[in-house]
Amino acid sequence: MALLLGLLTSGRRSGYTAGLLDAALGSASEVEGLTVERVAVQSFRFGPCTSCFACIRREEHVCVLDDDMGREGAGELFAKVASANALLIVDPVHNWGPSATCHLLIERLYPFLWSGQLSGMPFASISCASNQGMHRLATQNLCKWAFGLGMRYVRGLAAHCAAYAEAQNEARRIGTLLAEAALSDAREGRCPMTDSERFLSYAESPWVAFEPYLDNLTSGTGEWEQSLVQRGLSQGTFKRPEARELLEQALEKLKRVVALKRLGNLEGATQALVEASAAWTHATWKEFLEEEVIGAPQPEAYRPLT
Repeated sequence: MALLLGLLTSGRRSGYTAGLLDAALGSASEVEGLTVERVAVQSFRFGPCTSCFACIRREEHVCVLDDDMGREGAGELFAKVASANALLIVDPVHNWGPSATCHLLIERLYPFLWSGQLSGMPFASISCASNQGMHRLATQNLCKWAFGLGMRYVRGLAAHCAAYAEAQNEARRIGTLLAEAALSDAREGRCPMTDSERFLSYAESPWVAFEPYLDNLTSGTGEWEQSLVQRGLSQGTFKRPEARELLEQALEKLKRVVALKRLGNLEGATQALVEASAAWTHATWKEFLEEEVIGAPQPEAYRPLT
């Protein structure tokens, strides 16, 4: 039986946000062969990540903290996420973005980044605002976090109470779509997404990865000459031979990104950016993290080289 997990990150169990979750789950529950579970996240006990990095070093990639997102994978909330075939996060807008509870939940999904277990999992979100709004901005943030974990983005709803009836109808549509995706995940098996697939599949989503990644690597200039990669080579901050070799690979790929983007070949530029970013990730891991901080090589599921 497939499981769709609906996560309510609001402290109000019966407010506007909760009503949209109920609309989505009500629609999803009508799909045969699916179990729907409504989870109030604030009823569980868990705190922030402590940066102990045990989840990276341990082969099982689980959290060792003694709370509901830890206990070496036996924490109740962690286990619910691990057993789900699809995730729906329904969140109130706080301070022009996702709530602190939602952010905390995403942060504690960190072990899944290293195991790759959430890669390809169907995901949808609903962000509900009742005052100024900024629900679209909140939805972009949730989409970005889903991208980071490699989840398969189904739909996001940016909702405001001023159009609540319309939002309820859209929530129902999301529930049905996510239910069907959960059934596929259960029946056909999860299909992890490669980095290239992830970049391309999010191209039409609320958060598109290409520009932020290019901005990050090029320090906001869009040019390889001013990039962190070039500076890392020219300024001698990367001293380990293996790290410098990876950095040189990243620079060649980044030059290709810039050239293809100027030619208007965004698909080619995206593929080159995936490769440049992966090489950069491996270079920084080798130089700054592997021996001095983490004490372990980079897990295979995380940003593999292509």
